[in-house]
Amino acid sequence: MEERPASATAALDIMREWEWRRCDPDGVPFHPGKDLNWVANRLAMEGVRRPQDAILTLLCEGALIARGDHRWRKYQDFAHFQSEAHCDPIKPLHWQRLAASIQNAKYGPGWGSTKETTLQLPELDVSDCPAHEWEFSSCRFSYAEVTGKLAPWDDDYLEEWFSAWDIDLWPSDLEPMIWDDEPEATAPPSTTNANKGGRPPAADWELAALEIAGRYYRGDFKPKTIADVGRALTSWLGDQDLHPSDSVVRIHAKRIFDAFQAWEQD
Repeated sequence: MEERPASATAALDIMREWEWRRCDPDGVPFHPGKDLNWVANRLAMEGVRRPQDAILTLLCEGALIARGDHRWRKYQDFAHFQSEAHCDPIKPLHWQRLAASIQNAKYGPGWGSTKETTLQLPELDVSDCPAHEWEFSSCRFSYAEVTGKLAPWDDDYLEEWFSAWDIDLWPSDLEPMIWDDEPEATAPPSTTNANKGGRPPAADWELAALEIAGRYYRGDFKPKTIADVGRALTSWLGDQDLHPSDSVVRIHAKRIFDAFQAWEQD
């Protein structure tokens, strides 16, 4: 497996700093994704070069989750197949096929060294179909495949086309936190507060924030980074046999640290 480009890792780290949780007026969490176009532009603003490449790499790996409307059609083994979905997950396989098509179109090392290829898909009744379209600025992409040098009646002949639009996405390791601050987790062995056969004990984040804020107010705790707050939260929760995931701790640590920063400016 190829090593992930540094730009993709940097992009993922930047995205983890963003606020992803959304709630309706009643406080009920709803779909957390951000538009593909918005993400690409925000990453560019924060210094990531060719953010669309970094995003595609992360989608191929499954480090980002994508959801959108999509339509799929396929002809294989003398049979036609099709599917349509609304606001449905787009699996890494589709992103990998898009990336492969983009790579196959390159004929040189430069960014502009690509060729446009159109395909004929007679069994799917599609003519002059682009081999791929990666229109991140419009929150859409598509790809098409056809078996070369074979006729439709050959056993190994295949035609396939996939198109997705209205795409939004978010980091996969933040998904449990977005929907629930206390996601299902493997409880540490032999804890006094373990709820056998049920959900792990829930952390009282409001009480945790008050504890850390109290230390800050008294001058006992002057964090310089979000990680400092995260370590303090982890230690305090650990004393109560509570062990939320690092991604959950980080979200609460960031909120507390941002509040401290705001206090300093007042």
